[in-house]
Amino acid sequence: MKKMQTALTLSLFTFATLVQAETSTINVTVPKPVEVNVTVPSVELVVDGLAVSKTSTELSQPASKSATPTIETKAEANNSQFEMVKGKRFPPNYHAKPEVNKSDNKVAVGEVKNDRIAAYLQAPLMSVADASSKLEAAGFKVLATYKIDKKGKVTSIVFTDENLTEHASKPQRGFAANMRLLVDEVTGLVSISNPIYVQKAFMQDTYDDAFAKEMLKRLRDNFEGLLNSKDVVKFIRLPRYKFMNGMPVYEDMKEVATGTNEALLAKAHKSKKVVFEQKLSNGSVLLGVKLSRRTTKFVKKIGYQNAELLPYPVLIEDGKALILAPKYYIAVMYPLLSMSEFMTIATVPGAISKDCDKIFR
Repeated sequence: MKKMQTALTLSLFTFATLVQAETSTINVTVPKPVEVNVTVPSVELVVDGLAVSKTSTELSQPASKSATPTIETKAEANNSQFEMVKGKRFPPNYHAKPEVNKSDNKVAVGEVKNDRIAAYLQAPLMSVADASSKLEAAGFKVLATYKIDKKGKVTSIVFTDENLTEHASKPQRGFAANMRLLVDEVTGLVSISNPIYVQKAFMQDTYDDAFAKEMLKRLRDNFEGLLNSKDVVKFIRLPRYKFMNGMPVYEDMKEVATGTNEALLAKAHKSKKVVFEQKLSNGSVLLGVKLSRRTTKFVKKIGYQNAELLPYPVLIEDGKALILAPKYYIAVMYPLLSMSEFMTIATVPGAISKDCDKIFR
């Protein structure tokens, strides 16, 4: 009984104290929060068991415990700069194909394409008179027209101009002083020797690309519908062109006669085999001569399409009558000539040399 009275007394005392607290003002001084420079998920300040403030911030995720620093050795650093293909090292992008600009593929007719050059430019069939007129309109001079076959359906036109003549007036370069055009009624085409091809082959180390392209442009501008022939050769190969190993090249010219230039020229005209005479500024003279009818038939065997190699050129220079080695001249003018075709005219190179030699007797 006494315990109950004591507990009741304490409760009444506590209640009276709380009532007195509610009616009184209590001043609590809260210390200024300490500035923390470390970013934490949350900070909670508690004073006497009461939450006074709460702040939340974002934290960057800590690095994974499994992540370990990579240490690259010197050998690995060197290997990382190369591509490994089938166990072999190659520089970066060694096998990458270069980007090709489609506009670069547009190569004008007669110019070098994919490192190759066409020997001839082909146009639709026209008369000899029309072809000659177009050449003159392009600024060229016709030196001669020459009927190759007996029926007169295949005609070779030899043409030049002053610049071409002057350009070829160098030692042993006179064979480049003119070009040829063929009117072929048999195949129904006109074939024109490509200035770039001829100049590269005959001018050798004195080849002038800008000069050759200027002549080519004049031909393109005056002959409509020009196309490249199928006779193509690697451009870089032309200066040392030959039919096969062991065969002659351009510089292997054959001397068919000797004497003064005047005497040689007089003998040539006396033979009545001269088709044209072209004087060069260095004193040399380039002739076009007829071969015997029997020898001339070789163009029928291997095809009239490139028969403008006739009349055969002879260069009178420094007291010598020179011809391009027949095996070379036929090969460079017929670049598609096969071995079997060549064998059918095996005696022709010798016959050409004899025909040219007779002119100066």
